[in-house]
Amino acid sequence: MHTEEFEESMRKIKLKLEEENKVRELIIQKQRKTIRICSEAIKSVHRKEFDIVDEKIKNAKEHYKEMTNAVKGIKTMECWRGLDDVAQELGEAIFISSIVRNDKIPSVEDCQITFAGYMLAAGDTIGELRRFMMDSLRNRDFDNAQRAFNYMDYLYSELMTVDYTKMLVGPLRSKIDVGRNLVNRSRTDLINAQQAFELKEAMTSLSDKLTKIKKDL
Repeated sequence: MHTEEFEESMRKIKLKLEEENKVRELIIQKQRKTIRICSEAIKSVHRKEFDIVDEKIKNAKEHYKEMTNAVKGIKTMECWRGLDDVAQELGEAIFISSIVRNDKIPSVEDCQITFAGYMLAAGDTIGELRRFMMDSLRNRDFDNAQRAFNYMDYLYSELMTVDYTKMLVGPLRSKIDVGRNLVNRSRTDLINAQQAFELKEAMTSLSDKLTKIKKDL
């Protein structure tokens, strides 16, 4: 038996796999940490803690850049779904922050993420905009509630025009389906809240007029 070449090949492969496994473990740790940071940034947007938002997003961008640099040249890691998850969460944090604070949808260059991650982030942002809309309605802030709904409807309408295979855009179709339901529910909630407020205002005005008439009598 002549096994020398096989044994040498296996030695090289094992060394390479060990190196790649160390990168994988490091990336998984960074993935979890970065997703948590993005989630905290989104919560801070709703709490209007914007200094914290900026810090968290900056931190998450740095982690994401480190991750993408670490996997360059490692084919099994370059296409790892976990990187897309981070890009998606980071994009979502940037989207909701930019819309709420600046009344503007960020560009893919602003987000510094992949095209697929950008579109998936846009899909997830519809849910965060609904949350912002409902908070605004509870505070009788109909202007911001309407603004949030307008962005929800716009993002959904634009994403509907993307018709490519899952290999290119990931689970975008399922997010569009969720977005459709959220937009429809939100439209009803917004109309009902506005009508209830207008009815209450009308009843209050009528009550004030009746009180005044009684006093005049």
